[in-house]
Amino acid sequence: MNRLLLLMMVLLPARAIAADLTALQQTLFRYGFQIEARQPPGGAYGRFIPGQRLLEISPLVGDLGITRPVLLHEAVHAAQSCPDGQLTLLNLKRRSSPVVESRIRYLLTNHYSQEHQALEQEAFRLQSQPDAEALIIAALKRRCPAR
Repeated sequence: MNRLLLLMMVLLPARAIAADLTALQQTLFRYGFQIEARQPPGGAYGRFIPGQRLLEISPLVGDLGITRPVLLHEAVHAAQSCPDGQLTLLNLKRRSSPVVESRIRYLLTNHYSQEHQALEQEAFRLQSQPDAEALIIAALKRRCPAR
């Protein structure tokens, strides 16, 4: 099984997987972000492009059942990009279960450069929270200029 797919299944409780993300998508649109179903390079499931305020989500995520974690992850990066396009930590102090924390450490060590690890760690950790959508919406409202 693909390691990232396994991570996505571990990072979210089962009850959260089916939840709707309409409010998050509407908030992203309200602050000038776009979401496109497009395959990011390198086989990634999602990518955020700060200069374009664009979240690219692979069309495969629906078939794989990982739309929610991928969209949450990229939405964290969108919030991190406010107010000026430079990604900075949201500094939301949240913890995840030891299993999730271990998996995040593994991914960061093996798949991300040192310079991006703190931002990615925050995105992975926040996507695993049961109230992730509300946390990200609040961060977008707090950090992003109105459009």
